[in-house]
Amino acid sequence: MVEKRGSGSSEKRERKKRSSAETLQRKREEHLRRKLKEADGEIETLRDRLLRTAAELDNFRKRTERENSEIIQNANRALMRDILPVIDDLDRSLKATQKRGGGKEFQRGVELIYQKMMSVLRDYGLEPMESMGQVFGVEQHDALLQIEKEGISPGIVVEEHEKGYFLRGKVLRHAKVVVSK
Repeated sequence: MVEKRGSGSSEKRERKKRSSAETLQRKREEHLRRKLKEADGEIETLRDRLLRTAAELDNFRKRTERENSEIIQNANRALMRDILPVIDDLDRSLKATQKRGGGKEFQRGVELIYQKMMSVLRDYGLEPMESMGQVFGVEQHDALLQIEKEGISPGIVVEEHEKGYFLRGKVLRHAKVVVSK
């Protein structure tokens, strides 16, 4: 019987050891689960931050491309503006030659130069503005005078002293006009 008691006591100790070991194992597993859950949360936070950063970078790239495209499209703006007085002079020469009945060859030569220059400038996005007979608009016209014209409604462009131009759809120079009262 002593053996039984001793063996029972050792069994108890063994069970207690196992129970302690199992408890310790459970605590370790619980601790590891918590750590794993924290790591998963951190991974999710970092993944979200990475996605947001990638989206911001993509938006920045698109915005930069758009801005660079605008810079390239408008790079010739100053050149075009400087050439406009030359076009005006050619246009006035043509009109003066037509009124005075000047030499046909001279007139034809100036016309060819004018057409060629306008063709080149159109290739770069320059378009003349049509103002005569149009409703006056401050976005496109500078009014020099207002005069009364019989049979014409108020606010209509009746004379154009200097042609207006668009560069790629935006006003490069306003037309200088006379408007009906």
